[in-house]
Amino acid sequence: MKAKRMIIMLAGSAVVFGGVFGFVAFKNHMIKQFFATMPKPVVAVTVAKASLTDWRNVVPAVGTLQAVNGVDISGSVSGLVKSIAFESGQEIRKGAVLVQLDTDVEMGDLRSAQAELVLARTSYDRSAALLKSATVSVAALEKAEAELKVKQAKVAGLQAQIAKKTITAPFDGRLGVRKIDLGQYVQPGQMVVNLQDLSLMLCDFTVSQKELSLLGVGQPVRMTTDAWPGVTFEGQVAAIEPLVDAKTGMVSVQARFPNSEGRLRPGMFARIEIERPAGAPVVTVPASAVAYNLHGDAVFVVRQEAGADGKTVAKAERAVVSVGERKDGLVVIKSGIAAGDTVVTSGQVKLEHGSLVSVAAADPLKTAAAGTVQ
Repeated sequence: MKAKRMIIMLAGSAVVFGGVFGFVAFKNHMIKQFFATMPKPVVAVTVAKASLTDWRNVVPAVGTLQAVNGVDISGSVSGLVKSIAFESGQEIRKGAVLVQLDTDVEMGDLRSAQAELVLARTSYDRSAALLKSATVSVAALEKAEAELKVKQAKVAGLQAQIAKKTITAPFDGRLGVRKIDLGQYVQPGQMVVNLQDLSLMLCDFTVSQKELSLLGVGQPVRMTTDAWPGVTFEGQVAAIEPLVDAKTGMVSVQARFPNSEGRLRPGMFARIEIERPAGAPVVTVPASAVAYNLHGDAVFVVRQEAGADGKTVAKAERAVVSVGERKDGLVVIKSGIAAGDTVVTSGQVKLEHGSLVSVAAADPLKTAAAGTVQ
């Protein structure tokens, strides 16, 4: 009797557990079948064509601007400022009077020296006339001539000293802020005002000696500055230092940039690009198309394939690429894709290899962001 109950109990347990395991197996089968037959999501992306580009490699550098002519104007003699003939920031011409120092004492000395010169010339002329009649000796005439030359030199020296008290502009340019005041006593070498010729700017920078063979006088140079974002200034290499710095291996280079509009100023920092000779066309894609990764840079290429229903579908395939230089929003692709391939430029975050895609008219990320702001 006990054995019969045991058999019935075991048979019932087998039926119960068999049903449970059967249900679990059936459930897992249905889940797998559901996911297997579930349509893949279609991701909206933007795309661009990989294209052949005439890529010009450049030698990059950072430099500092200076005017073709620039100087801190100062006097060579001391004196009291009698008049100031300029305004700060004024455009000035070469030779224009800037500052006049007091010359009253020197003018008095000059008049005295000029009177002595007249007397010395009269004495010399008299001696020369008397020599003809043998009234005076040759020695007396020579003494009078020497005295005349001494007086002439004294007058010339005073005139030069007076001229130095008139400070003039050495070249055309724009004045800075004046550093002196009317009635101030200035010393030799004391700065009066800064003068810069802004018609032509020079940019000094250095490049590696490895680039020396690619440089030449007259070579085109492009320059950008933080002061004028988005503006590119065109110039030329004006000079290359013949000496290579033995400590750094760098070569000093100077470029010239026309500055007729006066936008460039001395002291500005500038980014320089010297164009190398053009090489063979290279494959380029927008910089946003490249996904950089420690395991290898990649892009998603859109391929057109036939779907299960016979219709053509667009799929994204991950392609590992080797990238080169970047410039103007483009990246050189050395290998991995070919010119004409369609690459994804936005929406890659949602993609995996084989994902279905639809080409959106605009960047889906930007569209979503705009919707959030609204």
